[in-house]
Amino acid sequence: MTIDEQLLARVENLRIPLDDLSSPMDWKDWYHFILIDQKTGMRVLVNATMIGRPEQGQIQVSLIVNLPSQQIAQDVQPDTPLATFGTTFSLEWQQGMVSRNPLRLQGKGIHLEINGKNSFLEAYDERAQLSIRFRGEVEATPLLVTEDSPFGSGFIGWGLIPGLQVVGELSVCGQSCTINKDWFCYHDRNFGRFRWGEDIGWEWFVACVTTDDGRQITLVLDRRTNKDHSVGGLPYIFIYLGLELRKVFLGSTLRIDWDWSSSSTVPLRLPGIMASLFSDRTLKSPQGLQVQAADEQDQLQINLQFDAMTELIVPDNQDRQYTFIEEVTGNAEVTLSLQGETLHGKGFVYGEYVH
Repeated sequence: MTIDEQLLARVENLRIPLDDLSSPMDWKDWYHFILIDQKTGMRVLVNATMIGRPEQGQIQVSLIVNLPSQQIAQDVQPDTPLATFGTTFSLEWQQGMVSRNPLRLQGKGIHLEINGKNSFLEAYDERAQLSIRFRGEVEATPLLVTEDSPFGSGFIGWGLIPGLQVVGELSVCGQSCTINKDWFCYHDRNFGRFRWGEDIGWEWFVACVTTDDGRQITLVLDRRTNKDHSVGGLPYIFIYLGLELRKVFLGSTLRIDWDWSSSSTVPLRLPGIMASLFSDRTLKSPQGLQVQAADEQDQLQINLQFDAMTELIVPDNQDRQYTFIEEVTGNAEVTLSLQGETLHGKGFVYGEYVH
């Protein structure tokens, strides 16, 4: 299929001013990738975020790998369905680490390049014994959802590309595996000006399922909220059949219901100063999520069951305030009635509950 490269460039375009030494410190610009091996159930998150401005900002990197426990050596096999490995690290943003047109971001542990439909990403942490390296080519229709939605004290923009063909390698604790065309790769972009720790939150997921007759459905949900999720903006869910956008449900056509654990526990947190600061904090965790949608023509039902959660704690770069990001992943089951045809599929999901 033909990709609108002008639209793709708008999605990928770096928004933070690189040459303005007086640009506001609340700028944020991040590149986010989710990879799923649909055969084994292995899942990977990679995120690179630029905050502030060169010489006075940071580049923050997250890498999380979820492995089915049966792939772990028996003597160290956990008693949970998934074993989680992860790392986060922050780099001082020096001049020359980031350039645009084409985009290039490079520092210790991170190397990202995006040029039109083609991309390259490498992220690694030698101490955590984690690394990923792959090349991607855009296959699915890109979407620029918004560039200036009000959010906190400022605004946020969002664009997504729910389908890249990828090839590369993943290494976890000395064991390597190949990333190939059988892997699903989702990529999105967020950018804007706001402060972590403000009265902000969101609910988001991407689910990739294979239908009974072998077709692929990709579903992306987003709802912006306040911190305790008592107030929400317009929710919407994009539905791709194959590589093309086929349906959007939004607003009152959507019903979103979260299932929570009955008791509070200490979640798995990626190591770092913030994890140490909040080491005793307990919370109830998302166990599942049901989404129902219907209009005059089509219907959708999604049932998500989570089997792993990792918490990230993101500090503001100016004040002592924080935002909590619950990264969740699990299994997805979807029934979609679209233009008179009913499709049923199963697969995997990766999502976030931010508060």
